[in-house]
Amino acid sequence: MPDLVSSIMKEFGPWQLRAVPLIYMCKIPAAWFMAILIYTTPDPKNGEIYCKPPPSVSAHFNETKWIMASHPIKDVVNSTEFTIDYCYVFEDNLEFYNDPNRTSWIQPSNITRTKGCTVFEHHADYNSIITQFDLVCSRSLLTPTTQAAHVFGVLLGGIIAAQLMRTISPRNLMLLGMYTQVMCGCITGYIIIYEMHILLRLLVAMCCAFTYTAGSVILNDITEGKYKTATICLHEQFWSIGVIIMPGLAIFTNSWTSLYAAISIPPFLLIIIHRWIPDSPRWLLKQGRTQEAKVYLLEAAKYNNTRNCIPIYFDEQLKSISEAAAVQPEPDLWWTIWKERSAFNNLVRLHLAWGLFCTAYYGMLLNVSSYGRDKLNIHMVVVGVSELIGTFIGLYLIMTSKQKWLWCGVFNIVAGLIAFNTWIIPPEVPFINRDALVMLTAMISKASVSCCLAMLVTCTGELVSANKKAGAVYSCTNWGRFCFMVTPYIVSTVKFGQFVPLTAFASLAIIGGMILTGIVNETV
Repeated sequence: MPDLVSSIMKEFGPWQLRAVPLIYMCKIPAAWFMAILIYTTPDPKNGEIYCKPPPSVSAHFNETKWIMASHPIKDVVNSTEFTIDYCYVFEDNLEFYNDPNRTSWIQPSNITRTKGCTVFEHHADYNSIITQFDLVCSRSLLTPTTQAAHVFGVLLGGIIAAQLMRTISPRNLMLLGMYTQVMCGCITGYIIIYEMHILLRLLVAMCCAFTYTAGSVILNDITEGKYKTATICLHEQFWSIGVIIMPGLAIFTNSWTSLYAAISIPPFLLIIIHRWIPDSPRWLLKQGRTQEAKVYLLEAAKYNNTRNCIPIYFDEQLKSISEAAAVQPEPDLWWTIWKERSAFNNLVRLHLAWGLFCTAYYGMLLNVSSYGRDKLNIHMVVVGVSELIGTFIGLYLIMTSKQKWLWCGVFNIVAGLIAFNTWIIPPEVPFINRDALVMLTAMISKASVSCCLAMLVTCTGELVSANKKAGAVYSCTNWGRFCFMVTPYIVSTVKFGQFVPLTAFASLAIIGGMILTGIVNETV
């Protein structure tokens, strides 16, 4: 028999239909701040960067001659075009440069020695964080470090949000996250010190985590039954919508600073629509804030046509519910989940799956730049659509199949094997666009990983007893975010081959799929 609060709110109705999309929208900026590194770190093209000459040659500086005399050739494009290795210069480059008879490229030999360049000259059309902070050559690993800082901020933000919601209501925590997200995001685009840029990226990620973590709590509270399952699963869809929208923002910007402004200002609209987002009635009742809970319950009764469920002595009933909720024991602490021996094997598999699929899911997004920057905007849309398809497949399996873990695992194994085929696609494919074929093989695996992540987010709590559900979700989520911190460094292995990162992520999907097939489907 449903309790009074559930009877008033119903499983789902017009009241939830108004609130849920507004909460979903908070996921969109989170996707932007995650994906921004794809646009703000373009690889320098040949001729856009070279080692900065010393002041002694700046009086009558000849750029072409300096490049020819200073940099070794890395690759020959054709008889008149070469790719230079801008990370190194010849030790005798000044002598070569000052030689009036030198009109051709210096060919490395046994007598030419090179040294690393420390200061670079940038002439790129797009002002990126690569040009801002000289993140090339020996400093190239600092690029994925900026993304790792963002991921650490998400992890830290989720942990702090859980603690803050002991005293701050989910709705108010959402508002706090929105304000600080806009402020920190705008500031990040105008920081000229790398260490401060790292710090602000971390803070922005924490703010994003505050917003959608609190939103998830509200979604869980105001929905019931199969509607709760669908609502939680489809929450991930708006992340994918954010990915699809991202190219529309990036196309109008010509620098990393303006792109940060472009993704930081629109979230201000969330602050405006926040007034229509309800708070969690159960959270308010547990804190003894019965009058605030009453306001939201009366609003739910009005829109859901459940006024007949409101008793005559409503205030007294709410007070009784509040007092009963206050004396109820807190959910078991997250580390106690391992004491539940009957669910031990499932918990091990869940944690492994969360780590593998979080790494693969976000890694396949960040890796989209490896398929060519000329079509980056199109590829981003394709990635977002693949995620949408994968999430819908996950929802279908959740709703219809008793063997959902098995089928999801098989899907990932097959899709991962398909992704391996990118290596054997020939340079020229008759009657087929090769780039489209590469994206197709890669995005099938992206859809399968999205399917699994949607299932993990929605169904993790099903595999443990009721008093340990919150702890299992908390533990698995944070473990997944912790593992995700290695993702940017896997993406950086693209320098060893275009499909190296994809192979790594597809391998993770296959291993994760094998793990999923062993999960016991029965609810504890």
